Amino acid sequence: MAKNNAFSTVISVHPQNGQFLFYSCVGGDKSSLKYDVKNYKSRFFDEEFFTEFARCLGEYANANPSYAGKSAFVTVLLPDPLIATTSFNIPGVNKKNTANLFKVAVEGTYANYNELKMNNFTVKQNKQFSTIAVSLIRQKLVQDVYTACSGANMFASVLSYSSSGTACGAAALNGKLKNDTVILLDIREVDSAIIFVYKGVSLGCIDLPFGWSVLTQDKPVADNMLFNHDVAELAVVNAKEKAKAKQLTMMGGSAPAEGEGEGGEGEGILATDQATPAARELGAAGAIKTLPKKTPRVLPKWMQRPVPETHEGVVYENFRIFVKYVLEFIRANARLTSISAPASVLVNMPEEYDFLYDMVNEEEKENKIKFSSLGIRKEKPIITDHLDLYGGLFIDQFGALNNF
Repeated sequence: MAKNNAFSTVISVHPQNGQFLFYSCVGGDKSSLKYDVKNYKSRFFDEEFFTEFARCLGEYANANPSYAGKSAFVTVLLPDPLIATTSFNIPGVNKKNTANLFKVAVEGTYANYNELKMNNFTVKQNKQFSTIAVSLIRQKLVQDVYTACSGANMFASVLSYSSSGTACGAAALNGKLKNDTVILLDIREVDSAIIFVYKGVSLGCIDLPFGWSVLTQDKPVADNMLFNHDVAELAVVNAKEKAKAKQLTMMGGSAPAEGEGEGGEGEGILATDQATPAARELGAAGAIKTLPKKTPRVLPKWMQRPVPETHEGVVYENFRIFVKYVLEFIRANARLTSISAPASVLVNMPEEYDFLYDMVNEEEKENKIKFSSLGIRKEKPIITDHLDLYGGLFIDQFGALNNF
């Protein structure tokens, strides 16, 4: 566990909910596990955020006598999107040349290399090449976290990210993960994580902004209704309007002036004398444009599945949304699967949905991978519901390669 064996604390940051999650344990005793939540307002990792962070840390320390009058060691888990993970295949030359070639590869990929803190470790090696896994984070972010913790008389002895904590929690509870390659699907109530786990270590992940609450619905859910794509939709709308404003087909007319409907200082401002009626309406002074109301995606009839007639059938149709994202994660990450093909998908979700495994595995021939339970049913909900936080207690033991 963390360095302070008497009283260990894991702090996780959830900006989508505006929450700091606190998870503590005394002397490794599972019966002493405690879970606490503190809300904050700032959405971004700016000065206001770290002020709120220090305030909540101080409130937590004051409310826990174990911290009274002394410095405390804590583990901080940051959101997955703040961490970059990748890998490089380096030609199999001698050790010194491999190190030099790796440095060239990293510096050529990340222009701000000098601003990043990096972990790297070799995950595959043969006579032809070495595969080196990398995780990176901005140095300033690390410094800001350390400063905020020290201001509350706490010491961030371990700094990592949520999915690494989840992988460590799974490895601590299921020893088979220490030697296997699996996809870990951690389905929480309102969010989920898909994690590529190689010998107990997270090498890549994606977060999903929905969880097992989707499975409680009484009818099939369209996945495009589960979360908003407003930023992407606005980008598409603006791109279309900019294309119209450029008058891509011109008959004897002059090209638009620089900055009109193009990049530079005029980007985002449509020239009304060059624009289509729709573009002029969008660019009219004081006009406020809103995106149309979202509607469920309607597939062509030949692509539609039969409407389920039972409760189990409805739950399975909604579970297939998770299956789709897992299969796409595997398909789109040849970089990871080339290191080692995942043997199975291990799922952490409430026991009442165990019937879904038999249903999804009827399609194993098509999916080309088997889904099964993570196998931690004997543990209490305070562990299974917060696997990333529980794993934070062991992250210096199992996930040191991803610690900063």
